[in-house]
Formats: sequence, structure tokens, C-alpha cells
Amino acid sequence: MVDFHVGAGVTYIALCVFLLPVYVRFLYIFITKVKYRALECYRIMIQMGIVQCTATSAAFIMFGIAKILGYDPCGLTNKVIVLDPAGVRTESVLGLALALNRLKIICGLRYSSAVNTIVTIIAWLYGLVYVILLSTPYFDYVMDPLEFLPKYDLDKGHTKDLQFYGYYTYAAPMVLTLLIYVYIIGFLIRLRHKHNSKMRDKESSIFIYAISKFVVDFCQAAVFNHFHLPDTTVFNFMMSIWFILSSLMLTPVLYFALYKNLRKEFFMFGKRYTHPIRSVSSGLHS
Repeated sequence: MVDFHVGAGVTYIALCVFLLPVYVRFLYIFITKVKYRALECYRIMIQMGIVQCTATSAAFIMFGIAKILGYDPCGLTNKVIVLDPAGVRTESVLGLALALNRLKIICGLRYSSAVNTIVTIIAWLYGLVYVILLSTPYFDYVMDPLEFLPKYDLDKGHTKDLQFYGYYTYAAPMVLTLLIYVYIIGFLIRLRHKHNSKMRDKESSIFIYAISKFVVDFCQAAVFNHFHLPDTTVFNFMMSIWFILSSLMLTPVLYFALYKNLRKEFFMFGKRYTHPIRSVSSGLHS
């Protein structure tokens, strides 16, 4: 069993070290090129990427080290692991901001850009508050080196209350996001039926990315919180691997699959590659 824990720790670190540079490369392209960062949708995607890279990689690299050593050095793992629940909650609200952006662009809605800015600020404040709460003596979220999944320490202060209310504040933006995407899909079907219209390729790629990422996150949250899962060593290990892959691999895979020009830019180190990216008020044409 000791060898299994050591192997698991090595696997966590190896996955993070291998996958993180790929994701960071995409974020670098988005941040350094005006054609991407000038658009609100990409700015939101950048923030979602930063959350995923920092929260997941930091937590699982430290967890991997703790598993290899067989103990948590200086309690660092349990200090860093609080980024995990805070990160997924920040990302859920950022996902809502991205859905609102898609609603505005695809359906041609007119509302102040301040709305999305406010939602984005709320996302970061939500995550920050969660980190602060879990760092106090009244709440605790722990990772045992002899286990494979983090958990709330329900014996600590008001942790049970935080887990209860934290779940609903995490689920609420995801439900709103789901309703928005259902509306957008209905809008597109109706428009296609009436006017034989379709989305522009670039808007289509962003929408497919957004809804694909949401579906995976939504299903993951639903299964993890509402289904009775096997509590075995192998299953919990596979679940922990899934969390790493869904955070650090899913988005880069979607970028590679959906964005032809971004795919080219990814491999053009030190070279200039320009291709205009436009996001218009209505993402449809006949």
C-alpha cells in the first residue's frame, strides 16, 4: 500500500508538471495578443484558466509530495488545499459570466458591460472569502496523505454549515448558467428554423468550448455531490486523477480541437502570426 501511495504522489506531480506548461502556453497567447485580450469572452477564459492552473496544480503538487513523504511537511498541503474548493467556486461564477457574454453576443442582447464586470468581481471575492474562511480556526478542509480526496473536517467549528451553504452558493451560478445555455440553444434552433441562419465560425467555437466545459463541470459536480460513490482506494485514486485532468487537460484539448488558428499559434514560438478575431453584437449570419 505504501508503494501505491508513492506511485500516486508521483503520478499527481507528473501530470501537473506535464499538463501545466501546455495550459500556460495558451494563457500566454491570450494575454500577450491584443486580438484575444481585447474581447471580453477571452478575458473571462483567461481568468478561468488562471484559477484552474493555480488552484489545481498547487494543491495536487503539494499533495503528491505529501504522499511520497508519507506526511504533510509543515502542514503546507493543508494550507494550499483550501485553494481547491475556493477555485471551483470562483470558476463556477466566472462560468456564469462567460454564459452571459455568450447570451449577449449570440442573441444580440443590449445591456451594460458593467454587468459582466460585476459578476467577475463577485467571482474573485467569493473565492477569496472562501480561502479566508477555511484558513480560520472555525472551518477546515483537509487532505490526509493516506487518502486520495480532500474533505471537510466536520468536527471543526462551523465547517458543516460552510459545507452546506457553500454547496448551494456553488450550485446556484451553475443552475443559472444551465438555464442561459438552454435559452441560447433554443434561440439558435428557432432562428435556424425561421431564417436558416447559423453562427459565425469564431462565435461557434467559443460557444462550443463554453458549453462543453460547463457540461463536464456540471456533471462532475452532480455526480460527486448527489450520487453514492464507491469508497475504495482505487476508485478514489481514479477520481483524484479525473479532477486533475478535468482542470488541466480538458480546456487545452478543447482549444486544440476547436481553434485552428490558435493551434498554429501554439507552436509558433518567437514568430508572429496574425489572424483577426472579431466578436460582433450579433453572432449570426444568413
